[in-house]
Amino acid sequence: MKTVLSIAGFDPSSGAGITSDIKTFENHQVYGLGVCTAITVQNDISFERISWTNLALILDQLRILFDRFDIGFVKIGIIENLQILSEVINFLKAKNPHICIVWDPIIKSSTGFVFQEKDQAHRLSALLNNCTLITPNFDEWSAWFLPIENEIKTNVLIKGGHREGANVMDELRTKEGVFFFEKKRLKNSKHGTGCVLSSSILAQLALGNNLNMACEKAGNYIHQFINSNDSLLGQHVQ
Repeated sequence: MKTVLSIAGFDPSSGAGITSDIKTFENHQVYGLGVCTAITVQNDISFERISWTNLALILDQLRILFDRFDIGFVKIGIIENLQILSEVINFLKAKNPHICIVWDPIIKSSTGFVFQEKDQAHRLSALLNNCTLITPNFDEWSAWFLPIENEIKTNVLIKGGHREGANVMDELRTKEGVFFFEKKRLKNSKHGTGCVLSSSILAQLALGNNLNMACEKAGNYIHQFINSNDSLLGQHVQ
């Protein structure tokens, strides 16, 4: 099995974060490793607080995994600030200059808790080009990335779930052009869909799919995940 890595937080409900990512990876037949960036006190409907993992401990977790495993594909989720994100990306690039990094820039939880403040946005442009793909939702794109749109040289998947309309339109921007993936909007909603989508994309890339195909297949996967039941916690079924 291919080995992939999630650098993300711990959600006790397993709807988001590392445990959600690992479930996604396993269902794609890739082996998932995990590095914890935070411990949250939350469930699928409420968020109480977060305790951040310090940089030294994050890097120690990474170091011991890279000592043992050949890691070429990494998903980054919630992280305390852009300075720590920069340190983590620098570490990954030093270990593997060709590493594939998918960054899901989580600014606010689905329950409304704000993790990142907009005044960090000036640091973004220096980080983006070291990522293979970033996956902001439409609100995150509008608040953080649109003001520096001309500086973004990497691939971007703008998730369309926050836009109005009967259908959900995801927009993939690449050097080769702009591509759209449209799905009928489902009545159900799920906690942690952004985590599952970005992890699914990473797994598809690790399996050898190109970026377009990885995003299309991941879109199908998340559609099934959202429609898997009527609760806020989805089931990983193929």
